[in-house]
Amino acid sequence: MEISTLTAYHCLAFVWYFFVIYSITCLRTEERPSEVFLYGGQWKYLTVLNLFVSISFWTLYTYNRELVYPKRLDGVIPLWLNHAMHTAILPVALLEILATPHRYPAKKKGLILLGCAAFLYISWVLWIHFVTGEWVYPLFASFSPAGLGAFFIGNFAIIVCFYNFGEFLNRMIWGDSIVILDYKQKSK
Repeated sequence: MEISTLTAYHCLAFVWYFFVIYSITCLRTEERPSEVFLYGGQWKYLTVLNLFVSISFWTLYTYNRELVYPKRLDGVIPLWLNHAMHTAILPVALLEILATPHRYPAKKKGLILLGCAAFLYISWVLWIHFVTGEWVYPLFASFSPAGLGAFFIGNFAIIVCFYNFGEFLNRMIWGDSIVILDYKQKSK
């Protein structure tokens, strides 16, 4: 993709992300259920911290929406914003894979960084539960401590699979382009 088109795409994606985050902060809090957005505000939700959660959100939503997005939120979060956070981001992510080659770090380093990010988010979720006695996602209340640990480990395994799949797609689509980019940078 041409540099100017790629730059325009990335600027558009950034503006979209900023607009979604801004829209979340402008929600009328007087209409929210009492426990929504208290401790940690909207920053306790993975969707706000990282919009690429489309598949896990809609899978759980389809199974039992009350586990991730209780019906009482429909009066607080407009339908368009729900889809902006949980649907529109999947095509944006796929377009990113098609638009530009990405250089993944060494497998070990990439997985360590991914594990650190997952650990930090899980720590944040557990901290919120410790402070408030409420779970960020109602789904977590249905697990025993061992079950919750197994759930987190299982989700990390899924994240690792998506990471590897993204790396595979990148290699399949762009092939040697990644090596060429490295070579051009080294020659400068």
